[in-house]
Amino acid sequence: MKNLTMKNTIIKNSAKALFISSALAITTLASASLPVQWQLDDSHTRVGFSVNHLGFSTTMGHFNDVKGVVNYDIKAPNKANMNFTIATDSIDTNWDARDAHLKKDEFFNVAKYPTMTFKSTSVTFKNPQQAAVTGDFTMLGKTKPLTLDVTLNKIANSPLTKEPVIGFRATGVIDRAAYGMTAFASGITTEVPIQIDGELIEKKAATKNKAK
Repeated sequence: MKNLTMKNTIIKNSAKALFISSALAITTLASASLPVQWQLDDSHTRVGFSVNHLGFSTTMGHFNDVKGVVNYDIKAPNKANMNFTIATDSIDTNWDARDAHLKKDEFFNVAKYPTMTFKSTSVTFKNPQQAAVTGDFTMLGKTKPLTLDVTLNKIANSPLTKEPVIGFRATGVIDRAAYGMTAFASGITTEVPIQIDGELIEKKAATKNKAK
């Protein structure tokens, strides 16, 4: 028991040290010359989701076409704002027949609603690495508030492009029924966890850096 306690203490202290060192690294960058306008790097961004299927399994998918612009000044992080657009027709669950069904009227109705959007209304940093981002999420023509928990993984110059990059992860939960997507609610969860993993690059350099 003593060894287990000591081991847990070491793990906790190591995690704390890692967090502090990462936070210090991000804080130090505040004095560096970094851009304020950023754009999603298509080749390193994934918007994923998962649903429970009849209690048997978890079905996962993502969207292949996502565009986003972020205004973020590391010296004034709480003034950040962002605007994302997702093409609903780009849904990909690794099975063509299911994707075709999800594009129909009872689900995403891509013919009538070709996009989903998120526009932030407030950004609150809890510490240099973690923030709560609240905004207006629009799906199927309905707009409701959505809060994402965002973690900044790393801010540094890419060793490949030599340009500044922000790596991040954002998580949240969308209640699809609240937007009118109630199909198969008895067997497929309506509370849908989402996870966005991505990289932001300087807006003017987006084309130059794509797919590197």
